[in-house]
Order: sequence, then C-alpha cells, then structure tokens
Amino acid sequence: MLMERQTEVVMESLRMTLQMRKVIKKVKSLMKRMKTERGMIMMEKGRKTVKTEERKRPTETHAAQQSKTNKFEIDRLQQHAWETEWEISGIAGRQQLQREFRRGTHGGQWTSKDEQDRFYSSLEENQLRAQLAATIAVCQELLMRLERNGSPDKGTHDLQFQEFTDSSKAANLNTVVCKLKEENRELKQRIAYVENLNSKWQKYDLSREEYVKGLCKRLKESNPLADLGAGLGAGAGPVLVRSTLLQQEIVRLNRLLDEKMNDCTKLSRELEDSRKQDQERIQTLEQQVLIYTDDFKSERADRERAQSRVQDLQEEVLRLQQKLCKKQQERRDPPAACCVHIGHRMSAHVQADGAEPRVQPGPQRSSRQPATVRTDRQALTDLQCPRCFASYDEEHTAEFLKHWDMCANL
Repeated sequence: MLMERQTEVVMESLRMTLQMRKVIKKVKSLMKRMKTERGMIMMEKGRKTVKTEERKRPTETHAAQQSKTNKFEIDRLQQHAWETEWEISGIAGRQQLQREFRRGTHGGQWTSKDEQDRFYSSLEENQLRAQLAATIAVCQELLMRLERNGSPDKGTHDLQFQEFTDSSKAANLNTVVCKLKEENRELKQRIAYVENLNSKWQKYDLSREEYVKGLCKRLKESNPLADLGAGLGAGAGPVLVRSTLLQQEIVRLNRLLDEKMNDCTKLSRELEDSRKQDQERIQTLEQQVLIYTDDFKSERADRERAQSRVQDLQEEVLRLQQKLCKKQQERRDPPAACCVHIGHRMSAHVQADGAEPRVQPGPQRSSRQPATVRTDRQALTDLQCPRCFASYDEEHTAEFLKHWDMCANL
C-alpha cells in the first residue's frame, strides 16, 4: 500500500509539473498578447489624438463611435484579464490540491479509495466555485465601469488603470510560478526521502521477520515439549496437540527411515563386495577346472597309452613264453611225441620230472584236428581247463591250478 501511494504521489507530481509548464507557456503567450494589444491601443490613441487635433470637429457621432471602440477594447482586455485570473486561480487550486494531497499521503487521513475520490471531487468543486466567484466579480466590475465610463477620457483612465492592474497581476503570476517551482522541487525531495525511508524500513522489516522465524525455529527444535506445554497452558485445542504429536512422530519416522536407508546402502555395498569376491572366486575355480580337465585328459591319454603298451608287452611276453615253452618241449620230448593245439587249448604229456606243459594258441590248427583225438585225450586225463581245454592228470594238480589262473587273467 505504501509503495502504491508513493507511485501515485510521484505520478501526480509529474502531472502537476506538466500542467504547470503548460500554464507558464499560456501565461507567457498571454503576456505577449497583452503587450501587443497595449501597443495597438497606444497606436490607436495616437491616431485618435492626431485625428482629433487635425479635424478638431468633435461631434456626437464621433464620440459615440469612439466610446463603442473603447468599450470593445475594454471588453477584450477584460476578457484577457479574466482568462489570466482564471489561470491563476487554477494554479492556486492545483497548489492547494497538492498541499492537501501531501497532507493526506503523509498524515494517513485517507483510509480507502472512495474517500480519496470524494476528497478530489470536493477540491475540484471548491476550485470551480472560486473561479465562478472570480468571473462574477470581474463581470460586475466590467458592468460598473461601463456604466461609469460615459466619456472617452474616462475610458482612457480606465485603460491605464487596467494596464496597471494587468502588470501587477503578471508580476504576481511570476511570483506564483516561482513558488510553485520551489514547492515542486521540495515535493520531489520529500518523495525521494520517503522512498529511501520506505526501502530501509522494508529491509529492516524483512530482516526482523527472518530473525524472529529463526528464533522460533530454534526454540521449537531445542524444547518441543515446552512449546507443547505452553500451548496447552495458553488454551490450545486438541488440534494443536495432535499436530505437535504428529510432527514428533514424523520426525521419529524420518530418523528411522534415514537409519534404514543407511543400512540398506551399507548392505548393498557389502553385497557388491561379496559379488565381486564371488566373481573372482568363480573365475579362479573355472581356471582350476580347465587346468584339471587338461591334466585329466593328459593323464587319461597317458594311461591309455600305458595300458596299450602293457597289453603289447603282455602279448609279447606271452608270445615269448610260448616260444620258450615250445623250445623247451622240443628239447625235452622225443621226436615221436606229438602235440595237439586246439585254439587256446594246451596238451602235454605227463613227464616223470614234472615239467610244465606247452601252451600254443592255434585256432586254425584246432579247427583242423579231428574230434577223435579230443575224445581220446579227455578219456586219458582227469583235469581239463574250461577255457582252453588243456588237460592234466591227477599228479600235476598244482601245475593245473597255475595254468588255470594264468588262463583266467588272459
């Protein structure tokens, strides 16, 4: 509100300055016109005096015409004087309006816009009444002068008096204009001073409000129970108590929420660390598995190669043993001795010194032996190998068991 009033005061002062400038221009133009009219009147007077001196024939018609012209000039001059008085009264009314406006703004008399409008309307009415009274007085004075002025001499005296009054009014008008300028300057200074004070007061008010809010916040944070007791002691309703309790509960829940959020962040960090460790462990285990698989494959290949080598060696040993047995049998047995080879079956004649029988594989040979020989050998022996059908007598039982173990392992 104060800022709005200040802006209104500034705008009103600007309007008044513009109006004063216009009035000053009008007054100057009126003074110029009055000076020109005075010169014209003096020229008319000179012409009339010259004409009267030349002619020296004053008649009633000439006096009537001169009186008419004088009346016309007097009316014109009175009209100009009335215009100047009207302008002066307008300036005085504006000055009074400005004073009343300053009183209303600085004194705080106006409480609403309607009162301000009524105040302006009353001032305008008073100004118009004063102008009307001035015009009425001027008109009455003109009528009285016209009634009194019956001769041209009186008209000339009245014109001289009117010129004197016009000059005095112009001087008074200049003084009024100077006063208005001075008052306008003072008004501008006061407006600037008021604006400065208003800005300072607003800053102080804002700082004070912030300080009070900070103090209230500190008091509430430091002692909320005391605030609750004070509110209850002052007659606060249940709504205030409920609001305070809700605020305390909100603060507690916010604190718990912060703690849980911190725990969640901590757990998430630990989970991330454990994931990283598990990932590293998985990578190391995968590498170990790859190494183990490579080792297993290499060991398996080595084992297979060893087994194949063992089998080859066993076959070679068996072959050499068979050759050795055959050689030994050939050396020991007489030339009439015969050996029957059927598959892996081994037949040997029982010797007196307990030598081992010869074993010699021969599937093709066994297929060529006749069945009569097999039946004869079975009839002669009591012990026979179920796999290779090698037969032994009862005296060579130990040798039969050895042969049976060796044949089973093959």
